[in-house]
Amino acid sequence: MLKPRFEINNLFKILTFPDKILIIVVLITSVFSFFYIKSEMNTVCATIYYQQKELGTFSLTKNKIINIDKGIVVEIKNGKVRMKESTCKNKYCIKQGWSNSVPIVCLPNKVLIKFNSKRKMIITR
Repeated sequence: MLKPRFEINNLFKILTFPDKILIIVVLITSVFSFFYIKSEMNTVCATIYYQQKELGTFSLTKNKIINIDKGIVVEIKNGKVRMKESTCKNKYCIKQGWSNSVPIVCLPNKVLIKFNSKRKMIITR
């Protein structure tokens, strides 16, 4: 019984010139798309608002703890942000956890953390 042998030389003999061009174009497009999407996903900074006033824009590349008010603390670590402490009743903002794309909102304390990115956000239910 003959075993089928897969050789690159046989493959190149089967493919036509347009097939080879198409494969090269698809590979190049895939590589460039990967790097473009990866660069777009890196959020650089977060803007924190407290009682409708901008407190500042903070880089996500440096780990930092920001004391907004008594009992309201925001933490930046490893490129993500979270509400570390809050004085609100249900603490939904703390339960939201770490984020680097979806805004963090604490309505009772009037805290908003927005991310500055070119990426479009899609929220579905």
